[in-house]
Amino acid sequence: MSTLLFPILFLWQLPQNLVALGILLFSKKVRIIDYRHYCLVLEARLPKGAGGISLGNFAIVCPECAHDECTIRHEADGHTVDSKIFGPLYLLVIGLPSALHLVWYNRHGKGKDYHDFYTERWADRHAGLR
Repeated sequence: MSTLLFPILFLWQLPQNLVALGILLFSKKVRIIDYRHYCLVLEARLPKGAGGISLGNFAIVCPECAHDECTIRHEADGHTVDSKIFGPLYLLVIGLPSALHLVWYNRHGKGKDYHDFYTERWADRHAGLR
């Protein structure tokens, strides 16, 4: 059954998997960190201010966060659960709001908790971080 689950999940999460593959195509250095829950955890350069990004079967963390178990769990055990739940709607329900929140937070969020936003709170809860 688990052999069939990977391709089924890959297709269910196809939009975000394609975005992840596009990001990885343009990344100069990519290193495999882990594989868990049908999710490949990778280290790659990300835009400034982003510790990690989860897209379908891929969780990508920046080199500075590659040894931070909380960041890896937040991405690989947190956001990927939402990706499996929402499937093709993930980018609209989680991805886009999360990206916009990151931009807002980097400009105006001083003194506020980044993880209070619903997308981050859900990921922390799925990963057992809160």
